Amino acid sequence: MENDFNKNKENKAEELKVVIERASVADLEIIQKLNQELCVKENREFDKTVDPHYPFSEKGEEYFRSRIESADGLTLLAKEGAVVVGYLVGGMAKPEDYRTVGSIAELENMYVQESMRGKGVGGKLISQFENWCKERKVQIIRVVASAANTNAIDFYKKHGSKEVTLTLEKDLGQE
Repeated sequence: MENDFNKNKENKAEELKVVIERASVADLEIIQKLNQELCVKENREFDKTVDPHYPFSEKGEEYFRSRIESADGLTLLAKEGAVVVGYLVGGMAKPEDYRTVGSIAELENMYVQESMRGKGVGGKLISQFENWCKERKVQIIRVVASAANTNAIDFYKKHGSKEVTLTLEKDLGQE
């Protein structure tokens, strides 16, 4: 049944003629803009500590540029015609020393414009990232989501992820 769900989502993305392609440095600004939308949403709805200005900060620009240019990173764009409707950034990650896994990749951030959600775009992005990971013999793909973002968590679970760890934080109210 779940497989039928995923196939229906993929078919919707194909009907929309959504194409997934690797980003180049020329795409940096659009990726930053989409990530800013993600950061604003995260800050407003889930985590006030997420900096909405990060994507255009010096560190943010360095991060995205590095993921675009590095062989250990992958940045994908989802396009409907000439319009970018989503993106995914991920790459190789270092496994924790206490784990027995040899290779991990992390889906670091992904965003699909609200008007395009539920149409299979995110699934196509994940599928391309998984293919990239398989080529590199990655054993585990990690993704981190805000605990209160149940839509994102449900989405990742529908695409095969499961809960492994839970991070808890306590705000001491100090600046």
